[in-house]
Amino acid sequence: MDNTDKNVIDKNILASTHISFLFGAGVNGSALPQLGDFSETYCKLEEFGVDISSGIEAAIDKIEDDEKRSSVKEVFINEFQKYHTAALENEKFEKNESIKNIERLLKKIYLVAYEAQNRNPSMKQINIYTLNYDTIIEKNLAKLGYLYNSISASNNSTKAGLMDAIGYNYNTKKYIPTFMISKLHGDIEKPIIPGKSKYKDILNEDYFEVAFNMKEQLCRANSILIVIGYSGKDNHINKILEDCLNAGLTIYWYKYAKDDCIPFRDKTNIIIREQDDYDKKKDTTYVCYQDMERIWAEK
Repeated sequence: MDNTDKNVIDKNILASTHISFLFGAGVNGSALPQLGDFSETYCKLEEFGVDISSGIEAAIDKIEDDEKRSSVKEVFINEFQKYHTAALENEKFEKNESIKNIERLLKKIYLVAYEAQNRNPSMKQINIYTLNYDTIIEKNLAKLGYLYNSISASNNSTKAGLMDAIGYNYNTKKYIPTFMISKLHGDIEKPIIPGKSKYKDILNEDYFEVAFNMKEQLCRANSILIVIGYSGKDNHINKILEDCLNAGLTIYWYKYAKDDCIPFRDKTNIIIREQDDYDKKKDTTYVCYQDMERIWAEK
């Protein structure tokens, strides 16, 4: 396939593969503040005399003292939790267009998995690998009434057995589409702080188990990964993706900005979904939903 083909996903492929998503911060759009809005964290960094001109991640990387780093991490976590709680409790939250787009996509992919006539039960599990700490995906799935499990470093020891769980209806004798959410950078209870140290943190047993399972799942035969809202700049995640591409994974990458950094462009099994018009960019979550809506409607 031409790796700039806009009609990225063939209906027959979509109906006969293990479907997974990789979600970055861009999936949430305007629903949550970006790192640039973390004023309390910036103040803490300035208190330690750290240059913040290049952003939070670059500033945190300059802190070598473990005690100071822990202090910044505490402020960062508290600030994120405050933003997260305020956003979810805001009466306008569910009316936010970014949240609506996530809901639209989840509903469509559920129908795709439900209607697909493949006989492999494991293809009824939809994996969502997310680099975000928030519970926006869980909130949407609960609202829609879909089966899901969520695993992260904070609950890995008790929920690891659910990684392969898939719903089954004993009356109809059919498997039910089930979402498996894997939080690669932790959650609001146990997040990995931004910066280069996150690669060291990922080697922690709890985080590593989640990342290892991702690699194992994506290396299965007939697997596709749909990438949305990810910057392409996380070396650890990129190494996993590269290994999976070499094992046969096909990646469909939804590009937001014209100058987005997309690794592995030279590989034939990564297909880039360009914007129709970069002067009028669309939310890539919505673009993916539109593509699936159109593809699945094809006779």
